[in-house]
Amino acid sequence: MEILGKNGLGSFLKILLQVVLILGIVILISFPFIIYYANPQINPNIVIFYPNAICLLVIVWQFIGLFDTLKKSNPFCENTVKKLLDASKASGVASVFWILDLLYETFIVGIMTPFVLVLGFMGILFIGVTIALYILSELFKQGLEYKNENDLTI
Repeated sequence: MEILGKNGLGSFLKILLQVVLILGIVILISFPFIIYYANPQINPNIVIFYPNAICLLVIVWQFIGLFDTLKKSNPFCENTVKKLLDASKASGVASVFWILDLLYETFIVGIMTPFVLVLGFMGILFIGVTIALYILSELFKQGLEYKNENDLTI
């Protein structure tokens, strides 16, 4: 299967991410109405939901831009490095929100449930994603430098 180009895997993934982005925005907009009619007790999990969801939507938006460069068959460009770095920053902020929610549930509420374990897992996962995306951005930056040097020598 072709990865680069208009009929490649990148184009399919871009469409899939666009659907996820639209659904995420719809859920984010409808969430206050769902809360109003469900009438739950307001707790930090709901308060942290919005900034965390916004961080996740920013990551999806950055990846849509990444797959755009795959569609154009030009993965080694300054735009790719910037998108990966921005996604890394958004992932780092999301990990902070996951950890804050974990600390609240563990130390203030004092309840140790499977939900708290999921929060810990998500915090660790997003720290790993932050590091991985940063490393990828540095690799693409180095690849871009090599590509530019190679273009000059030809």
